[in-house]
Amino acid sequence: MTLSVKKILLIALLIGLFGTVTNLIFISPLPSLLSMAVLPFLLLRYQTFAVPKYLFWLYLYFIYSFAGILLYYPASFLHFGFYRYDGNFIISYTPLLLIPFFSYNLNADRLFKRFLIFATIVNGIAFGLNLVMTNFAAILDWNNPATFFHGFFKSTNGAGGFISIVLSLNIICYLKERKRRWLYLIGINTLFLVSTTSRGSMLGLIAGFAFFYFDRSNRTYLIKLALLAIILVQAVILYFTYPIYQTYVRDADPSLGGANTYISPLYGEVTTKSANLLIRVMETWPRAVDNFSHSPLIGAGFGAVNDIPFRYGGIPYVISLNGQPQKVFNDAHAHHSYLHLLGEQGLIGLGIFLMFWYAVYRFLRKEPAGIVRDFLLVSFFNLSIMSFTEHRITSPSNALPFVIALCLYILKRNYLRKQNPSAPVVQTA
Repeated sequence: MTLSVKKILLIALLIGLFGTVTNLIFISPLPSLLSMAVLPFLLLRYQTFAVPKYLFWLYLYFIYSFAGILLYYPASFLHFGFYRYDGNFIISYTPLLLIPFFSYNLNADRLFKRFLIFATIVNGIAFGLNLVMTNFAAILDWNNPATFFHGFFKSTNGAGGFISIVLSLNIICYLKERKRRWLYLIGINTLFLVSTTSRGSMLGLIAGFAFFYFDRSNRTYLIKLALLAIILVQAVILYFTYPIYQTYVRDADPSLGGANTYISPLYGEVTTKSANLLIRVMETWPRAVDNFSHSPLIGAGFGAVNDIPFRYGGIPYVISLNGQPQKVFNDAHAHHSYLHLLGEQGLIGLGIFLMFWYAVYRFLRKEPAGIVRDFLLVSFFNLSIMSFTEHRITSPSNALPFVIALCLYILKRNYLRKQNPSAPVVQTA
């Protein structure tokens, strides 16, 4: 790969990183698009590669997913909405298919400090506009969804997840340097995060640092126990809510009433936040479980969760794809990454993805401490926890900042390894 192409890739990553401050304008997918263009050239030019374990599992996941798309609805590849919603993992993870093969000398610490300041300024502009447009109701009326802060994002959850990741970087910078400016920015970014009212993003941030502490203090058993507790609690919730889904939701006409067909009769008038929670536990999570129960090995089809009402065909409760002819591309996902993957891609798909995700953790855990490495590890835990309440792990608004940051870190790491293969890699400012 020529130096000029390397520079183009680096510029694309930088534009993509700084472009993650919004999903209203499609800036952040630039490195993904460029990677799609360069990757075939790379594969044709070179016959042998040293492939990290996480990259092996990611390639396997892409192959499995593409096979699943061809099996379920091949025309998905021709729809823009597919890449924005159902198949957004392609946008989020494609850069990672290419970048680990290359190296570049960049000052990663300084770059991410500038990104932190830039993101805070951009969100500050958005926050100020929101205050003016709502007559300051954004900080005075916490019960009105119309005033919730969503920055330059389509949704408050998208903004909350992004700000949660930015705040992770902010806190790491302060812990490493103890400078007053980082402390001021922590206060500002915390205000932004709280103003989104995204509870999953706040939980992810807190759990991310807790897990980071457990990991650094060699108490990983506490991480395992916490994850087990989350899974058990959600399993108990589904045990009680799945029968409600079967009665009120499964065969209902999606054009008639929606959530009102079961929330109002059962619970009366509820707040918007309460309604969102009820929709998750009684509709979107059970949909994914419904798909999984009918086709546990390979799932009901890539993109099947929001193609309702379900019409299964095949071998009942073994391999049974959703035969609903009306294909929809939107954000009506399972609001739970692991259940979503389980419902659409079955045990095999979820298993492959988790092997990739765990390999990323193993890679980061072995790297020497530093601002960027620690930020990536906290963000890894943050994304992992947020994905229990939203479909965050493939969402570009949340996953792309992590993936692009990881790509930039790997570029510098590979450069340092080339300079001195026998020396430990220590990335400093």
